Amino acid sequence: MTPRTSFVLSVSDLAAERAFYRDVIGLGDPVMNSNVWVEFKLDGASFCLEQAASSKAPLPPHGRTEFLFFIDSLEEFEKRYRSFGAATASAEGVPCEQMGVRAIQYPDPEGNLFRVTDRRHR
Repeated sequence: MTPRTSFVLSVSDLAAERAFYRDVIGLGDPVMNSNVWVEFKLDGASFCLEQAASSKAPLPPHGRTEFLFFIDSLEEFEKRYRSFGAATASAEGVPCEQMGVRAIQYPDPEGNLFRVTDRRHR
């Protein structure tokens, strides 16, 4: 039996994070959507958001795992990212290299770092 792979990110504002990963990253509608758990189906895995318990504050973003998303267009992503809202609109993407390919690192609304790269260069 092959294990099922899920990546879980504990967040303070589940609604904002759900909207961000659904609309800006482009993960689409979640396959599970509640007030404590949101699950997006990926190819062979799941990306999950979990509402942090009030006594369990999310860890600071530095030193955390970063997520890499392969997207259709870096330019189109940048437009969606900028239009999402004031919390992320002021954040600048940091150019970097991911597996020998141009990528850009950004924070999500809670400061969790992720990278995007053009899927055509994979």
